[in-house]
Amino acid sequence: MFEILSTRPVRVALVNDYEIILRGLHSMLSPYRDRIEVVEHKVGGTPDRVADVALFDTFAARRGALNRARRMIEEGLVDHVVVYTWDAAPQFLQIAEATGVSAVVLKSTTGEELVNIIERVVGGEFVGLDRVVQGVRSSPSDELSMREQEVLALIALGHTNAAIGQQLFLSVDTVKTYVRRVFAKLEVNNRTQAALKAAGLSLTPRELSGSGPPIASR
Repeated sequence: MFEILSTRPVRVALVNDYEIILRGLHSMLSPYRDRIEVVEHKVGGTPDRVADVALFDTFAARRGALNRARRMIEEGLVDHVVVYTWDAAPQFLQIAEATGVSAVVLKSTTGEELVNIIERVVGGEFVGLDRVVQGVRSSPSDELSMREQEVLALIALGHTNAAIGQQLFLSVDTVKTYVRRVFAKLEVNNRTQAALKAAGLSLTPRELSGSGPPIASR
């Protein structure tokens, strides 16, 4: 199979609920057009076009991402699902492997490394499912960390602390700590105010925010 695909770029569908995330991924892959063809940007749902690989960014949707990965594989429009994340807890990796995910890739991975992994997956390898990796990224005290951005995005969706914990594989107490940090950094007092701030930071899914032009499929 890999020998056949090597004569053309690997067809990749980019999947996430957030337009800003998809634009970042597309920009990252653009220098590798001779090796990677982005055939679809999919905001929400699962791919509509046939692709060799679905690259699924897990931002604010760890458990949900794995459920949708299973659906992508079952629907048969993609041969492989590569999950793109900034950390990977043991339970997350176990579920990913059981789901049929072909690779779990950290967001600290460079564009060249990501393209290499995508090509290895198409060649039949399984990448990143045999180890636990932590990629927690620090941020200036007045900026939201990646985890805090995820928590804020889920607050904007109306999720409770318990639901956020289930989605991100965190305890409720840990979620409460992140919520307090988010409120303090954004200088808000409640979840409604935080949700409004999320919209301003493009952390509300496009279909819910109702703003922004649609992403054109190639």
